[in-house]
Amino acid sequence: MKQALQQLMTSYREYRQAKAKNRAYKVARAALLAIVAAYLLLLSFPQVLFAHQMTYKNFTVYSRKPLDSSITVVLDRVDSKLAASTLNNLEVRPRIFLTDSTGLYSALSIYLGGNSFGKGFAVFPTSNVFINQADVPSDLVFRHAPENNQRSLSGVIAHEITHLHIRKRFGYLKNLTMPAWKREGFCEYIAGGSTLSLEAGTRLWKANPQNDAGYQYFKYYMVVKYLLEVEKLSVDDLFTREIDLREVEVRVLSTL
Repeated sequence: MKQALQQLMTSYREYRQAKAKNRAYKVARAALLAIVAAYLLLLSFPQVLFAHQMTYKNFTVYSRKPLDSSITVVLDRVDSKLAASTLNNLEVRPRIFLTDSTGLYSALSIYLGGNSFGKGFAVFPTSNVFINQADVPSDLVFRHAPENNQRSLSGVIAHEITHLHIRKRFGYLKNLTMPAWKREGFCEYIAGGSTLSLEAGTRLWKANPQNDAGYQYFKYYMVVKYLLEVEKLSVDDLFTREIDLREVEVRVLSTL
């Protein structure tokens, strides 16, 4: 009888412990889901973090400090770059968020990698573009890196908006599933080039053609530029036709 009672008490304690653990797990899971939901909501509606805004042409710009008047010069350059694209669509009304802080930028783009110049979120039904720390009067944007740590602000904004134009033209699913080299290469083409100069990118590519770490976007840019300007593909053909990237790489590299 005593042994049976002890066994019953042991079973009851184990039950209570399991129930407590299960409750703690449910609370932790609910808290995590709430944090994720709040983060995704912030990415979709980040205006609460930005005290200043202005609308110019087709763009709305948000900033945490008063906007320098030279932002209109930057946006004119963006507009000029986008106008050269056959995918340019004025129904897309970009919202550009100048974070003016590598910390805030990293927090807002952490799941896509925070150490970049700019990010858009094509998977969301928004037109938000986040920009790393920038010098608007100099038309520059920066990132934390020992080298290749700055490029033109207007080029980066044009690059990110072009992602929105690709999504608008070809749809969400096609945009997410098409080869990255087509998306990124075309966005760099509209931006007017990559972070690397022609000389630096060519040198890296020729030195290690089997591994594009460090010059990937430069290679994508040069491949798209070659297909559009030398082989005269239309932009629609670029995005819809099956293209062997390796074969084109060989042809492009032979011209450099």
